[in-house]
Amino acid sequence: MSRTRPTAARKAAPDVATTARAPRRRRLVGSPLFWAAACLALAVPWAIAGQVTELIPYLFMLVGGWLCGFSFVNATFRITPERRAVIVHVIGAIASAALVVTAAELGGSLLADAPEPVRIALVIVQFAAIPAAGWIWLALIGRVSAAVGTSRKPAPTTPEWVRAEHGHGSEVRFAAVPVPMRTLTTVIVVIAVVLSAIVAVALIFVGDIVFALGARLTIIIVGVVFALPAYSAGRAVARRHTLACTVGFGNDRLWIGTGSTTTVVLFRDLERLVWRCRSDYARIEVLGTGVDVSLVTGIAPPPPGATAELPALPRRVLGRLQDEGFVLERARRGEVLTFRRAG
Repeated sequence: MSRTRPTAARKAAPDVATTARAPRRRRLVGSPLFWAAACLALAVPWAIAGQVTELIPYLFMLVGGWLCGFSFVNATFRITPERRAVIVHVIGAIASAALVVTAAELGGSLLADAPEPVRIALVIVQFAAIPAAGWIWLALIGRVSAAVGTSRKPAPTTPEWVRAEHGHGSEVRFAAVPVPMRTLTTVIVVIAVVLSAIVAVALIFVGDIVFALGARLTIIIVGVVFALPAYSAGRAVARRHTLACTVGFGNDRLWIGTGSTTTVVLFRDLERLVWRCRSDYARIEVLGTGVDVSLVTGIAPPPPGATAELPALPRRVLGRLQDEGFVLERARRGEVLTFRRAG
């Protein structure tokens, strides 16, 4: 959706330190591990009071555990080459399952003799480990399924820059879902909370059955009955809203094509540009006079033979934007490039 922003007076870009680290607070608030720690910390008062199985702390522990698993899975997608990433993912899946089984089998004896702070920590880990392990295994199954499905085909490649068909510059074509990051994050959190609540209520009602089945079967059942349908539904929604997109850069402008619509933004009218190549949050965000666009390619089904990624910005574009007075911020080990108008 577009919105008009007034053009502010421009100031010359500083000659030094044109590349700045994003503020630590912004990186912290955007980290899933930060919110995981917050959720698990909020469950501590109930654990101290011996009411850890109440609905509210139970939800905190489920969401906190899921965020831990979510963060680990995203981290594996940032590892290169892919073979090493899969190995790390498999090791993490085995370790998470071992943690769940160990907590279930030995948790009682450990809790009986442990000091109070250790007992509280072990209780929280027991509950949080299940959704974390479930998400890690679910992502691993999806990863293996995708690898098997493409094993007889050439390995997919990252979209490449090509010479623009009209005018000077280069452009890249990819598939993306047009959705603001704030909306996407809100949807993910709401789905996680709602799904955790449903799982919590279901486990409360069938508590005796869960105890009889044990931790291993419980993880499988929760994944098949709850997590897998939610994941499949999310993929279906993303597929329905996926558009063929184009982004190009010229000497003094950039253009964004979504479906049959093309929007041209002059560099002098640009306020902010975000470029992330990899992960589920791979995307481009463009904010300027008369335009506010966010295209997330990480969640979109890619075209045949391509990956759900964006190529690195050409050095020419990096230099041109800095010449135009933009300050470059790097976050998450340089994976997210944010250009902001200086001043």
